[in-house]
Amino acid sequence: MGCWKGCVISEGLSDPSIINNYRVVGASITDDDKAIDYEGNKGRWHIYWIKCGREGIEEFQPYVVEGWYAHFWNEDRLIIVYNDRVFEASQSDRLSWSGAIEHGKMQGIPEDELDFPTE
Repeated sequence: MGCWKGCVISEGLSDPSIINNYRVVGASITDDDKAIDYEGNKGRWHIYWIKCGREGIEEFQPYVVEGWYAHFWNEDRLIIVYNDRVFEASQSDRLSWSGAIEHGKMQGIPEDELDFPTE
């Protein structure tokens, strides 16, 4: 289980240049109607799909800003990384996501953004 795929939004990082330390396998930019903070400001999200080893996930956590998350997957495993907590779950068992979803809601993330998309 060495190679993990991840989804990261650069606006949710204290230093987006950390993405340069990872192998980027895809990127996209949203329209400019996305919430970029919880004060009503809107902008674009820069979304990156990356690959890394398990140690890369741990190195990533200090850069995640409160109110945002990054998530990683490998086979059926799912890791959700917040600024202050890391949750492990099963991709195929949405019930196992409940702790990560509740934590995200406590940080002010809308529930519809707590879907942890893969692929």
